[in-house]
Amino acid sequence: MLIKRIRAKNFKTYLHLDLDLVTDPDKPIVLIGGENGGGKTTFFDAIYGALYGLQLTTERQFKELLNAGALGETEEKIELELFFSGRVLNQEQSYVLTRAYILNPAKKPVESVKLNMNGTIFQYGTATPPAQKAEQEAQVNKIIKGNLPEELSRYFLFDAMEAGNLLKEDRLNRVIRENIENVMGFNRYLSIAKAAESLTQDYTAQLLDIEKEKREYVNLVEEKKKETQRLAEITEQYRKALDYSLSNKALYDKLKAGLDEESTINSKIKQLEEELKRVELEEKQYKEEANDFLKNFELHVSLPKLAKELHNDISLILSERRESDAHDLSHFTKSSLEEVLAKAINLLHEKGYQLKDISVSELAQDVLNSMDQEQTTSKYGYFTAQEVNALETLASGNYHNPYHSLSYRKQALEQEIAGCLEFEKQIEELKSQVSGSDYSLVKSYEENEAAIKDLQIKIKEKEAAIRKIESRIQEFDIPATEEPNPKFEALKKLQPLFEEIANTLLRKKKDKIEQKMMIDLNANLAAYQDVISRVELSEDLRDLNFSIYHKSGNEIYLSQLNTASTQVVVQVLLKALREFGDYDPPVMIDTVMGVLDERSRSTLLENYFPELSHQTILLSSDSEVRPGTDLKKIEPFISKAYTLIRDKELQKTDVVEGYFGNQIKS
Repeated sequence: MLIKRIRAKNFKTYLHLDLDLVTDPDKPIVLIGGENGGGKTTFFDAIYGALYGLQLTTERQFKELLNAGALGETEEKIELELFFSGRVLNQEQSYVLTRAYILNPAKKPVESVKLNMNGTIFQYGTATPPAQKAEQEAQVNKIIKGNLPEELSRYFLFDAMEAGNLLKEDRLNRVIRENIENVMGFNRYLSIAKAAESLTQDYTAQLLDIEKEKREYVNLVEEKKKETQRLAEITEQYRKALDYSLSNKALYDKLKAGLDEESTINSKIKQLEEELKRVELEEKQYKEEANDFLKNFELHVSLPKLAKELHNDISLILSERRESDAHDLSHFTKSSLEEVLAKAINLLHEKGYQLKDISVSELAQDVLNSMDQEQTTSKYGYFTAQEVNALETLASGNYHNPYHSLSYRKQALEQEIAGCLEFEKQIEELKSQVSGSDYSLVKSYEENEAAIKDLQIKIKEKEAAIRKIESRIQEFDIPATEEPNPKFEALKKLQPLFEEIANTLLRKKKDKIEQKMMIDLNANLAAYQDVISRVELSEDLRDLNFSIYHKSGNEIYLSQLNTASTQVVVQVLLKALREFGDYDPPVMIDTVMGVLDERSRSTLLENYFPELSHQTILLSSDSEVRPGTDLKKIEPFISKAYTLIRDKELQKTDVVEGYFGNQIKS
């Protein structure tokens, strides 16, 4: 497969992109430079999206991929067009694959696809009838799969920074297995072996003459089929979970960091908003208390002043009234007074006094009249009891003038209100720093990581259950009285035969892979340059593993390699698998130097990139492939070089020929 040209319109940083990527056989490299944020990864995404489509389901996703400079200026439509060639059934074919995306009236993204294969057109879209769409889509997918299946694209279109993740856990074994079984064509033999095993089990069930034993055997075979199917389903879930983890690791790390930062920002915003609410509440309370002070001005100011000025006069009046009231019997009624006087007269009569003829009623009236005369002669007798009580309240009132407290609160509140303007400004600035990104991927990624661990346990449980069933199945055999069946005997030999064929082919290609990797590692792995004696792949497809050995005899453990060395090992592995696989795709690498040190990058430039593929597209900043030093090492192998220039004002990326001002000689 050879990528000839990529065109992109209104896609991310590109308003219009049109690049010729054809390479000469002796100059396999296309070098594309750009600053960070200049559009290198977007170029990578454009080719990947043109091949396999953009997974758009919402208006927001569409808007995120639409070039911002195109909004309101051109039709809101994303177009990706890829020109490439490839061999199908030993015939060279030329293709033009076009994908376009717009929002329908319901604001949902829709896709239209067109593939031109040497003049034969395959086309489908939203308006295509379902049956015709399914047929056309199947043809397009078949052609793409024939050139570079999407499940294998990650090994040829990748970010070097993430290459090391392929060595984590059992991802490396999965990389080898997929390439050996699928890319190298061994899967067909394993499929035949599995089919032979199934037929053997069915045949055995037919030949068992004891019904009970037959039913038991059939049940075991059926149980094994179900368990095997369930294992395949779980394994597929596990594979997808690992794929999801690998492809979203960088985005997860970026979103996780952004989420933590936005959480801090949102916490600060909330704190400032609560402070604004507190000041607002305090202002409200102050206004209420100030209004109460004005409404009750006399109570708070006038009465305390009046009580202070008349304190002595009021004290004199109250003192005399208390003294007068001490002799005042006005609270007695005539009837109660008559009752008291009657008791007094009786007491005096019993003691010998002659008071029998005295009229109690007349005496009570005389007493009351006498009391009235004394009361009118009192200096302050004209004050009623209610007025005296009012004077007592005035003199003894516990007055509090809140003016000074309100004045102090007013000054403090004015300062806080002035500070609120700064708070509001800070809130607006902080809100502008919140990206509004969709962080649902963070939760999904973490749930996926938990699912990976759970699926690992389930896979082990299913494999143990299947082994147990297989051991029971092997206890069954054809009865001794049964005549040998040549077809059945041949059938029993098919499974191990095809498994052995697959393993034999593996061993033959294994030697080449091991030899190629040993040579490339000795040339490119700076930490162990020229000291690797052998590389070993296992000989059994059922138990794949990968080991490197020092010339002293000890194993060089992959888990002990640093990040830079890990990157080199994976890239060397992918190169070997590509060379001996059934596909011949181009290789496109973003962040080409990843985390490599000076020595490692030098060996890759001189020994790795020039031999990697018939077409190698490198996306690099000037700190990776440095124009002053590194460019000279690979310049003889460069067919084309471009530099991406970011226009921040117009929010677009333009392309100029040459690598950061250095023109490449053709």
